[in-house]
Amino acid sequence: MMLEEAAAVATSCLEEEDPWRGVERFLFEMAERASRDHGISDANKEQCMASPALVGERGRVLDLTAQLVKRAQRAGVLRDDIAGQDLMFLMGAVASVSEVPFPGLRDDLWKRYLGIVLDGLRPDGASKLRPAAPPRKLIENPEGE
Repeated sequence: MMLEEAAAVATSCLEEEDPWRGVERFLFEMAERASRDHGISDANKEQCMASPALVGERGRVLDLTAQLVKRAQRAGVLRDDIAGQDLMFLMGAVASVSEVPFPGLRDDLWKRYLGIVLDGLRPDGASKLRPAAPPRKLIENPEGE
């Protein structure tokens, strides 16, 4: 299941000595997994993001991504206005590039856009983000239970 994979990858990335490398590796590994199998990725997105039964698992992943973000922000390598939940949406956005139905596109085109996203996550030259990150409570528990 994607939430279990995300938790395992995030936990491993928290062990990186370099906080930036932890964020970078999390986005890369999760986007790579999601880009490999669109059917499984789509089913997991629907199940992971909508199922009330997975509130605890979503919360665990959000806790881990928040730790990745805060650690990198404390080190000064990640812009201050990023939240843990942003990593999940950014990973999904990058992985979705591989679903574009144009013949002849490289299978790894998502890596280009991940590079752009990673550059945008750096604090140097960052402009104010609008709107704010989605509220964690809406992602963790979309049913409001």
